[in-house]
Amino acid sequence: MTQILTGSTAVPTPQTSQPPKKPLCTYCGADGHEDFQVLSRHRTSVGTTVWLRCSCGALQVRVVTGAGAQIVARGRRAQA
Repeated sequence: MTQILTGSTAVPTPQTSQPPKKPLCTYCGADGHEDFQVLSRHRTSVGTTVWLRCSCGALQVRVVTGAGAQIVARGRRAQA
């Protein structure tokens, strides 16, 4: 636990725990940015909409804002 010193007393600061990281692709489990190809990027009123294709073939649509990126739609990979 980290402590902040204020005068002569130490005040403990709460630790921020990171939630478990979900894979970016729910079909193959890929979680690296190098596993995705940007197909298109468009500015919108809420941020930037980005269409991506995973190396396994699955599609994703993400909305990127100042608060971060959110996956808003995803498509199943093509079946052979």
